[in-house]
Amino acid sequence: MNRIACLRFEPPQDPQALGRAWQDHLAPIFAVSFRPETDLTIPIAMRSYHLGDLLVGDVMAPAHILVRSPEMIRQQGLDHLLLQFYRRGQSLVEAGPRTGPVTEVQAIVFDLGQPVRIVADPVDATNVLIPRAVLEQQGCHPDALHGRALDHDGDPFGRLVHSFVANVVACGDLLDRREALAASAAITQLCATWLRGKETGRASPNPDARIRIRRLVEAELGNPKLTPALIAARLGLSRSTLYRLFAPHGIVAYIRDRRLMAAMRMLVRDDGPQAARVAQVAYAVGFSDERTFRRAFKRRFGFVPSTAPRRPEAELERAPGAVLRDWIESL
Repeated sequence: MNRIACLRFEPPQDPQALGRAWQDHLAPIFAVSFRPETDLTIPIAMRSYHLGDLLVGDVMAPAHILVRSPEMIRQQGLDHLLLQFYRRGQSLVEAGPRTGPVTEVQAIVFDLGQPVRIVADPVDATNVLIPRAVLEQQGCHPDALHGRALDHDGDPFGRLVHSFVANVVACGDLLDRREALAASAAITQLCATWLRGKETGRASPNPDARIRIRRLVEAELGNPKLTPALIAARLGLSRSTLYRLFAPHGIVAYIRDRRLMAAMRMLVRDDGPQAARVAQVAYAVGFSDERTFRRAFKRRFGFVPSTAPRRPEAELERAPGAVLRDWIESL
């Protein structure tokens, strides 16, 4: 059976290196610093499962300070929502004009496209990280919920959402890829429905240019004429700005990688005849011919498209922070 991959935080053997290892593990999402009272001798754990369209997991963390700065947002260009369900502990969240506590049995919504600072006590929480576009497809527009605490225990539907996500995480090591995709779809619908009921109005921040480019690329992946010139014209950007935002690999490499990641998800889902599905997927993600697609896919993943459902998990041998970053960017 093709199990899904689990990324776990592995404490280093040297206790003196623990703090740095924790900072590196969370670096794709937050810049981490420690508080004077932080006790790094308490158990620290984090596991994440890639379900296909979103990530789920849980975390036991020491007291620390988490920050997403405007500079980090510009550099990363993430257009995702992080939903954390607290089971134990509390924190103080500073999200623009909104500042307030998050306590046990509350959930907090983080828009990774907006700055935030979190001063956290030791916490135990369940996590869902989901692209904004996936929620918007369900009619949920969560921009205005950034930094807002929601009661997930006193609210019956919130309790249902948390219970389902926590159970998926508990069963994560037993799920195969198709079961994971089904769980991902269910979590998306549950979270979108719950958050849609909490919306009090839409924020209208001007998204960072990199985020706007990512959104356009996702919307036009199937267009074989998607080029840097088209993106620059659509968004009113200069070619030099476009290339600078996606240095060092460049915007063309980014478009190709997004096409290949979309192809991977489609191949895992598709049960059709092998030859037909590879050709169909190639054209669906904007490649002009199947041969070019096969070569690009092999270079990116190390195996041919027809074996995609049995892809190896060698990526987990890399640094956990690099794996988590790639997982988030693959959504």
